[in-house]
Amino acid sequence: MPARSPSFLFFDDPPVTLADQAYRALLEDILTLRLEPGQVLAEDELRQRLGLGRTPIREALQRLDAERLVVTMPRRGTLVSEINVRDLTEVYEIRMPLEGLAARLAAERFAEGDIPAEIATDLAAISETDDLLALLAIDIRLHKKVHRMARNELLEDNLEQLTNLLIRGFLLAARRQLPAALVEEMAATMADFHDLFAAIAAHDGVTAEQIAVAHAGFSEHTLRSGV
Repeated sequence: MPARSPSFLFFDDPPVTLADQAYRALLEDILTLRLEPGQVLAEDELRQRLGLGRTPIREALQRLDAERLVVTMPRRGTLVSEINVRDLTEVYEIRMPLEGLAARLAAERFAEGDIPAEIATDLAAISETDDLLALLAIDIRLHKKVHRMARNELLEDNLEQLTNLLIRGFLLAARRQLPAALVEEMAATMADFHDLFAAIAAHDGVTAEQIAVAHAGFSEHTLRSGV
């Protein structure tokens, strides 16, 4: 594993602790399939890769284990979890209504200043981006903004974990499709965010919920098409 500087692609705030830094770096590598399903995560190699000590890396691995992204096997050590299509289907069954709930709550609880300036930057970048991973990162950041605006920490935490479980399956399925066509389709679907944030700002919870649920179905469609 060559050393690298983590980009924290899916986060819009800096890590708070070394353990958080290790977690974010490993999470990004797992979600983007740089660390493949089934790959053994040797502690010494992770220390060299991340430039961090044993304690923050162990804390990060414990967190990833709790989120079902790594698994510890007797006599084999810690491995990146396999991608199970059946499990992903069950995650979709939970995530889609929760995305709708978050959007509805965000609309109901909307207050001036809830939509930060960086949302406009991300929205503008959608039509200018031709890279699937960059689009996915924008999509995730915008979803997180909606989740935060719902003002329900338990809902926010659950949606973050569910989203993380789905990203690897989405990118694995994307490998089996034409990249240019998928990028174009995804960018068109992400135009939903313009209408979603407009509905939230208008306190229109019904419309916001409908848009969020429909948008959440795009990644499931991609997964089913590519697996």
